[in-house]
Amino acid sequence: MFEHEIRIEQASPDDGIRRSRELQESGLVREQDYVWRYLPSQYDNFGLYNSAPRAVVFEFRDPALATFYRLKWQ
Repeated sequence: MFEHEIRIEQASPDDGIRRSRELQESGLVREQDYVWRYLPSQYDNFGLYNSAPRAVVFEFRDPALATFYRLKWQ
């Protein structure tokens, strides 16, 4: 359904909210044109380093929109 993913590393939940509002202001509808989620840091429990940094992931239904926002945001 939503197959075209953009992953933004080191982004906070606030970054995801702001970008979601940007999409809505451009006329896109959440849960219809795109979805997003926040992935918190994952730690390996063996040291002070993350095994996976935090990220915000957007998924789009339309591949053209995914390409446009990937270029715009990264």
